[in-house]
Amino acid sequence: MPEAAEIRLSPLRCAFTGATVMAILYVACWAAAALGFSGGSHLYLSIFTLAPIASLTTLCVGVGWSIVFGAVTGALTAVTYNAFGFAENRGTANQRSLRA
Repeated sequence: MPEAAEIRLSPLRCAFTGATVMAILYVACWAAAALGFSGGSHLYLSIFTLAPIASLTTLCVGVGWSIVFGAVTGALTAVTYNAFGFAENRGTANQRSLRA
């Protein structure tokens, strides 16, 4: 099993994951709003478009932008996680010296 410092996240894989999760979340919020349960979901839906909340335009535009922002967020998460790998090296080295 690789050491914690050796684990690196794939930005592409995280981008796909973020895009998928955000699209699913948007569709779920849109479905709730279309069924009349628009309590807090309408605020999330209105971030991406000014079209009527339960319209197909809102669904299509919102899913598109959710995919874009989810992909960017996922990729940035992976890049940032990998950039902080140096912090794990120090902690792992200290733990090894304590065990010896």
